[in-house]
Amino acid sequence: MNLELNGKQFTLRCSMGALNRAKSIDGIELTKLDEDGDVVELSKLLYYCAEAGAKHAGIPWKYEMDDWLNLVEMSDLPKLATAVSDMLGGGEKKS
Repeated sequence: MNLELNGKQFTLRCSMGALNRAKSIDGIELTKLDEDGDVVELSKLLYYCAEAGAKHAGIPWKYEMDDWLNLVEMSDLPKLATAVSDMLGGGEKKS
């Protein structure tokens, strides 16, 4: 899955490694993500997915968390929510 932020393209990969880093580093609980509605946690989760996507594709990852969060604007939040939903199997299935 791809995501564009501030004119930059990122490949997202919701791997176990990405989920583990999100939980162990930032305490992000996937099961509580919807309940809390925390837009910063949502953005942080996608950081780890983008980092995993870059690593999987052999692309050097040059972003720190603050760099990533500064790419995200409030107008990006709907597409971030859609990306997480699609990666976790909640999106529409394409034929």
